[in-house]
Amino acid sequence: TGLGTITSGTWNGTALATAYIADDAVTFAKASGVTPNVYGSIIKLLPSDFVANDDGGVSKVGIAYVDHAGATYGMKPNNAATELYAFVSIPEGMKATHVDVYDNSHDLAIEVFEVQINATTMTSKGSGNANTTLDITDVNSSATNFLAIQVTTVATSNRVYGGSVTIAAQ
Repeated sequence: TGLGTITSGTWNGTALATAYIADDAVTFAKASGVTPNVYGSIIKLLPSDFVANDDGGVSKVGIAYVDHAGATYGMKPNNAATELYAFVSIPEGMKATHVDVYDNSHDLAIEVFEVQINATTMTSKGSGNANTTLDITDVNSSATNFLAIQVTTVATSNRVYGGSVTIAAQ
């Protein structure tokens, strides 16, 4: 057909020009070929997103994934002095507004930093506790920034299950 609105069916024509697509008609999470951990307005933090810093010493660096359900499930630090970090890229055109980290009811201390890929600075955007939504100072995405989420463990019995970063349009 020449003109009109397609209400059902499959488009088999030439590619649509960007000018004809509304800004909110295609979401980042559903873009063709993109498979991020974005679900609606959150970025999911998976257990595998957490890494250990070097505070535990060279012989006890690392974390272990406990793979059975129950109170011991989750990411386990190998040393009580270890801090776990998750690094999160904020999608283009979005801002990070809130952070949640879930642990095994120890309400571990968390802090969120804005970090740059081309600098050595870390700027705190808020601190609080796991199992409680942390309202951070909003962080707009840029070509060089990302979030570093720090979880301070205090015992090898601590477990981190995962978390989420809430995002919104800039």
